[in-house]
Parts: sequence; structure tokens; C-alpha cells
Amino acid sequence: MTSYIFDLAGVIINLDIERDTKALNYIGLPDFEGCLKQPEIEVPTLAYLNGLMPEKEYCDTIRPLCRAGITDEEILWAMDDVLDVIPESRITMLKELRKHHKVYLLSNIYDRGWEIATKAFRKHGVEPEDCFDQLFLSHHLQLAKPDSRIFQAVIDATGINPEDTYFFDDSRRNIASAKSMGFQAHLVPMNQLEDVLSALNIYP
Repeated sequence: MTSYIFDLAGVIINLDIERDTKALNYIGLPDFEGCLKQPEIEVPTLAYLNGLMPEKEYCDTIRPLCRAGITDEEILWAMDDVLDVIPESRITMLKELRKHHKVYLLSNIYDRGWEIATKAFRKHGVEPEDCFDQLFLSHHLQLAKPDSRIFQAVIDATGINPEDTYFFDDSRRNIASAKSMGFQAHLVPMNQLEDVLSALNIYP
């Protein structure tokens, strides 16, 4: 049986980069790509967003790099503001795929981000568990993509054969790691999952 694994942010839930840039600039940081070019910002930010660093530790680490007077809540808000909505079409797609296949979520996500995503699912009258056979979340596993151990954790928990499993993610590093584990891995341009699935004749 063919299985499907989806990333969350930028794949299932849309990202609003313009809104997030404004939020990051408000607290005194560059846009997200700019943050990733500065190790002193990139390392703690990715650790936090992947659920591997506590909120308080992250705020204490990043505050000296922000403009004066920025609060913990403003820092956390700026990190959250990139997460947007889940189109109804994606909820429908997940439900349809689950009728004949196993469908999983594998996400690098932090506590607050998962709460936001859960609310986005609930706006469509569903829980995340209604759309996936199993959830694999970095802040629960304390492992994050592209670490091959998180892919192995999925294999061990589900018994899936990577060669029979499609993996969709918006990160080239994550795609490369998945391919090294034998998955049929496909890069998804931000917020464009439908185009990728259509090109592969998977859905609709």
C-alpha cells in the first residue's frame, strides 16, 4: 500500500511571509531568510521553532538581538505570525487520500505553533487526528528534520516501506534527508501542494 507523509508549515498550513516579515521587523529582526543568515539568530530560532528549546530560554537568548524594550510575548508573537490558514481543499484532499492509503504528518513544530495549527484544522470542523493516521511532531519526539532519526522513528512506528511512501516538504535539506532514507521525496514550493500533487497525478 502506498503511504503519504506531509510536512505541516508551507505544505498543509499556508505561510504568510509578508505578515511575518512585518512582525519580525517590528521586534528589530530582519525577515526570516535574513535571520537564517545570522548564526546568532538562526541557531536559537530554529531550535525554538522545532520545539527543542523552551520559550523562556529562547526569549532570553534572542532579546539582546531585538530592539530595546521588546517583551517575551512580542518575540513569541513574531515567531507565530507566519502561520496562516489551511485551505478547505487540503482538508478534502487528506480525507480522500485516507480512504485508500495511510496518511501521516511529520512536522518540525513547537507548542504554540501546534496550537495555532490545531485551531486552523478546527475552523473546518475537524481535528488533526481526523486527517492523519498518525502525527509525528518534533516537540513531542525531541527530534527534528533533517535528522535521519526522525524518519527512522516514523518507519519504526508505522512499519511503512520508504520506497512505497511519498514524502512532501518545503525544505530542500529535509527532502535530501528523506531521499537518503529511501523515501519518494518531493519538494513543495511554499503553499503550492496542490500543484505538486497534480503534477504527480496523485490528486485530484
